[in-house]
Amino acid sequence: MRVFKYINRVLSIVLDIVFILLLISVYRMGLIPVKYLVILSVLVVVLGVFFTIFSFKVKRLVLSIILLVFMLLFGTLSFIGIYYVWTTNSFFDTIEEVNEKKIYYVVVKKDSKYKELDDLEDKTMAIFERQSNNYKKVLEEVRDSITIHDKEYTNMNTIVKDLLNGDVDSLLINSTNKEILDENMDSFQSNTRVIAELSIDVIQKKETEEEKKYGPMNILISGIDTNGHIDSVSRSDVNIVVTINPYTHEVLLTNIPRDMYVQLHGTTGLKDKLTHAGIYGIDMSINTIEDFLEIDIPYYIRVNFDSVIKLVDTINGIDVNNDVAFQGSTRYFEKGMIHLNGKEALEYARERKKMPNGDNTRGEHQERIIEAIITKISSSRELLKDYGNILDDLKDLFQTNIPTDTIKKYVRDQIDTMSKWSVYREAVTGTAASTYMETYSMPGMKLYVTIPDEESRKDASNRINELLEKVSNEKD
Repeated sequence: MRVFKYINRVLSIVLDIVFILLLISVYRMGLIPVKYLVILSVLVVVLGVFFTIFSFKVKRLVLSIILLVFMLLFGTLSFIGIYYVWTTNSFFDTIEEVNEKKIYYVVVKKDSKYKELDDLEDKTMAIFERQSNNYKKVLEEVRDSITIHDKEYTNMNTIVKDLLNGDVDSLLINSTNKEILDENMDSFQSNTRVIAELSIDVIQKKETEEEKKYGPMNILISGIDTNGHIDSVSRSDVNIVVTINPYTHEVLLTNIPRDMYVQLHGTTGLKDKLTHAGIYGIDMSINTIEDFLEIDIPYYIRVNFDSVIKLVDTINGIDVNNDVAFQGSTRYFEKGMIHLNGKEALEYARERKKMPNGDNTRGEHQERIIEAIITKISSSRELLKDYGNILDDLKDLFQTNIPTDTIKKYVRDQIDTMSKWSVYREAVTGTAASTYMETYSMPGMKLYVTIPDEESRKDASNRINELLEKVSNEKD
């Protein structure tokens, strides 16, 4: 009996400490509404006092054993709670990373004698004029290693011609422009090789305290055309503006096709495909879409191919109401409600050649994927059982500049009200250009583009701004 008394008294003291740590952790997490924090605090204090008093007063063996069991039970639950809080905080600590990694290649003719960067000492290197300041930084890194004679070009076809003819010894090009050349010029892909890969880290601006806000806002979902780590700069294949209205609990998804022919922000002359904005970083994509739709986009979320696959698999697949039956490379996508795993979801979101309206239908399918993910995460209780592992998996799946305080405010209010959200879909439509067009990023080459329908563009802009103004008027 004395042993149980001693154990109970020690355990009650330990349990009090655990309760205190739990309360501190929950308060610091900042996700729980005040009314629930008060209830939790009262419950924890009452339990702590109860276990402490009875651990010293209980004299009967049976009651001591029962008390021990309950203290072990509540202690275990408290440790589980602390674990979930720690996992959540760890997740939020990682999602505000806003670095981008831009990759550049030094390319030479396939049958040349050059094997590595040092072999180009005192040789000529082709430089494409229309590049960002980061391109200049990489060029400086090259010059720090070797002496080169750079030759500046304004036409991509001329660059390729001179490289293959031996008029220049090498070419410094970013990874995305190289992919475009590989896709559109067989002679380039088959007759060149990479002898060096260079990269530069770019730190995007973070929101200041004054810029952090809660209320109606636009978020750009940018899906980049690449596998691997999310910080790689590449073409923005998915461009969906998410307009969130926390007061009326509405979400508007506005898709802009990747090949939309737009004026890149800060440029004049030739327009470009919207997807090419991603070559210059997320800021260029945001600013270009802001100009195009006449809206403000303070925040973004970047995902890539791997993000879609891992996210969908992490939540055990999604259910999508498919509007067009088609045969894919991995399965037949029948019309109606279908279940998709990660790879199938990516295939479904990327297919356009078999779609009746090409990019427009693909954009709608991408919105259906997002809607299905939102529905699955917000409605499935099964996912709560694997909460810790899911958050751990999600940490590296996306990149965003949304402040954690803003996210937590949305979560707190949702937990507090448990409101149902209405999701609407919109798209800026367009038609294929009658002839292939030159683009700002690849002058001299003619590429497929989509000419925006002006009425569709205005309608999308108006719907976004009306939703934001509607909330503003209500709050005023």
